[in-house]
Amino acid sequence: MAPRQNAEPVRYVISRAFQDDARLHRLRPAHQTYWRRLYHQGVLLGGGTWEAGCREVLVVRAQDRAAVHQVLGADPYTQERLALDVTVQGMDDLLGAEERAVSGPAVAVAVADAEPAGRLSAHEWRVARMMLDGLTNRQIAERFMVSPRAVEQHITRIYRKLSIGRRAQLAVALRAEATHTG
Repeated sequence: MAPRQNAEPVRYVISRAFQDDARLHRLRPAHQTYWRRLYHQGVLLGGGTWEAGCREVLVVRAQDRAAVHQVLGADPYTQERLALDVTVQGMDDLLGAEERAVSGPAVAVAVADAEPAGRLSAHEWRVARMMLDGLTNRQIAERFMVSPRAVEQHITRIYRKLSIGRRAQLAVALRAEATHTG
């Protein structure tokens, strides 16, 4: 597939498992500094670790897969060859390429036919997609013209329905949900 020329950046979900190795703990500050810098540059949209730091999910914005691999290649964990399993998937592949958000002045609305039937309501899917887009709870609240507390309650219900405990697990859980219901 040819590289995308002058195209809008695409969101990618990266899932990685790491060796439980002393180098992992020693390099953690450099790893966090690297990704914090990318967050401030708008490359890292969100993510986090679990399983005592031996797994992570990252959502990044990049022109193409080659750019994602270049970003990963500069990570201290990658340079030390600590990654056991790396999966990179485009967000369109994850949530369905047929989904296209239509932005209105106050709220982002998705095409109703694109909403998977299942445990999450259409509104919860919209909130989850906004979270994956990197919007904060306050930004989501502003889009829906509700309080941040109302958004927190939606997110709590989403987490409970998907059996997750943090935002970093959302992309993988939504993928499983879409596969389960689709």
